[in-house]
Amino acid sequence: MHLVAFHGYPLDRRIWGPLATRAAAGALGPIASVFAPDFRGRGTSRRPAAPTHAMTLLADDMAEEISRALPEGEPFLLAGLSMGGYVAFEFLKRHGARYGARLKGLALFDTKASADDDAARVKRREAIEALRKDGIEAALSAMLPKLLARSSKNTPVEETARAMILATPPGTAMADLAGLALRDEGFDVLSGWEKPLLVVVGDEDAIAPPSDAEAMTAVAGRASWVSLVTVPRAGHLVPLENPDEAADAVVAFAERAISPTRR
Repeated sequence: MHLVAFHGYPLDRRIWGPLATRAAAGALGPIASVFAPDFRGRGTSRRPAAPTHAMTLLADDMAEEISRALPEGEPFLLAGLSMGGYVAFEFLKRHGARYGARLKGLALFDTKASADDDAARVKRREAIEALRKDGIEAALSAMLPKLLARSSKNTPVEETARAMILATPPGTAMADLAGLALRDEGFDVLSGWEKPLLVVVGDEDAIAPPSDAEAMTAVAGRASWVSLVTVPRAGHLVPLENPDEAADAVVAFAERAISPTRR
């Protein structure tokens, strides 16, 4: 089984590095590999940035990446962190039926199902203008303090987060922000979801706090299994800040996904 994992803004595939390392070492239970593609306009992606990175556009990109990278017929779990969660919702709307029984479960890390309100859209526009004026350093100063728990600051975790932000081209970050402002809610996906659902949130997440995680699990009444895991000493980057807790949650989730009757 594979874990297909979508990263957040303004980050890249490295957010999933600790889980990928564990999978490669055979330490992630039934999960043999982590496939964490970069969204367009950054990292290893061959797709150029678009003027606006609508979540639908990124979801369609990811469907192509999965078809190209995963052997046909092999099962996988879908995971998304922050913006990656929003992309996962659109992926399920647009491509979920195509993958059918291959898609065994959904894991959501440090994300929410609500859309931006008017005030949030104003802040997105202001952030875009700051990027236009000051480059990616504007995203670094605005985002880095919000991403991490207190215990993660001045550590290698902070350096990795800093490196991911600084490696994101300003135009890519601006396109991400424009797409985030236009995204739809994901509650309809969750209310109709019938497979296992894992929701993970850092107890110090200031961007998508535990109340957002609780709201997602509250509507998932049709899911065959639901687990809400609140991770201590973690902010908005649980897989990087507390990878052991993240790995334990993912292993339990994967085991339930392949054995629905497991107790």
